[in-house]
Amino acid sequence: MKDGELNTMADIERDRPIIVMGTNRWGDDWQTRQQLTSRLGERGWPVAYATGPLFVWDRFTDEWRESGWRASFKRLYNVDVHMPGRWQLRWPKLPLWDRLVMRSYLGGLKKRVGWSSARRPLVYVFHPIFWPYVEALGDCSVVYHADDTFSSMPGWTDEQARMQEKLVARADLIIASSPGMAEALPKDGPTRAKQLPNGADTQAFIDARGCECPEDLAAVPHPRIGYVGKINEKVNMALVLSIAQQRPEWQWVFIGLVHEEHLTPETGEIYRACKALPNVHFLGFKPYHGLPAYNTHMDVNVMCYRSEKGGWWTDLYPLKLHEYLATGQPVVGADIRVIKLFSEVVAVAGNEAEWLSALEDAIENGGVSTPAERQRVASENSWDGRVDELERWLNELG
Repeated sequence: MKDGELNTMADIERDRPIIVMGTNRWGDDWQTRQQLTSRLGERGWPVAYATGPLFVWDRFTDEWRESGWRASFKRLYNVDVHMPGRWQLRWPKLPLWDRLVMRSYLGGLKKRVGWSSARRPLVYVFHPIFWPYVEALGDCSVVYHADDTFSSMPGWTDEQARMQEKLVARADLIIASSPGMAEALPKDGPTRAKQLPNGADTQAFIDARGCECPEDLAAVPHPRIGYVGKINEKVNMALVLSIAQQRPEWQWVFIGLVHEEHLTPETGEIYRACKALPNVHFLGFKPYHGLPAYNTHMDVNVMCYRSEKGGWWTDLYPLKLHEYLATGQPVVGADIRVIKLFSEVVAVAGNEAEWLSALEDAIENGGVSTPAERQRVASENSWDGRVDELERWLNELG
């Protein structure tokens, strides 16, 4: 960072409270919102993170059972994380009750961060479904961060589209994680959106080189081809199945949750065929802070996404991209827009023949570029650097 930028960062005012609303509960599966929010909290911003109250149809689910009767907060990674309560259930069919629950819920968040006494507080939302909360909060600065192309994802509804239009119109700052996500926004969203790509906790992955290999991974022979992330429709399991059958000496290792019930019948069938192969290993979910040890002990890390046009996966800015690079290990990725921007350090493969060639080159020859160059690119794309930029934008809101 240049001297002038250091002065700018020193001048940033961090006294404005922020209510952040995201769709995933705060846990060991860290997404963009946890990476940004925890760093804002660490730098002194008063931050509360919330997912919204439970709904009446959530009764007797695991999430409901794990919740206390009353809402509470936990201080995690410099953030006040809201834990919803069992009794405070939204019930849209009863509008009066629903409004009372929302008012009570937001009242707890506002009190926690000192909302009422603040100079123009901030609400920072990661999905259009939080529009009703933005509307209810009234006079405040609004940040909308689109970290997926929501309109192309399964389950998108006309109501959500209307909420996104309202959110884009109301937002004082619009952020998108990739060019495609910005372009998919409604109205003037594409021209107003600022791009904040995903980053990496670079040093944690660099420091993992030379660490002990986790026991379950150590049981898998080399060469290991590693993928970290959820197994869903974006993952090209048909490609994995074909290559695993052709090259049985290559060991595929998947780290992450598999929600088989959310897969299409075709993808589910392919997944089960992969699972039956002796050289495809599903090691399950691992806490975020344990991932560096897995990534660094792969022979090659991959982003084996589908690349056909029309799917939400083509607009991805993979969270794992810079994490993979930070390990210094070879990286092979699908032929999608963002990955192609890093072709100097990532082997980009468009079809099966290209995947076979790129994987063989990575395993036998070390792949594209060098470990030092991969780590240099990762260091230029750290989460700390991303938050430097975000803080400047927040400060400009006035």
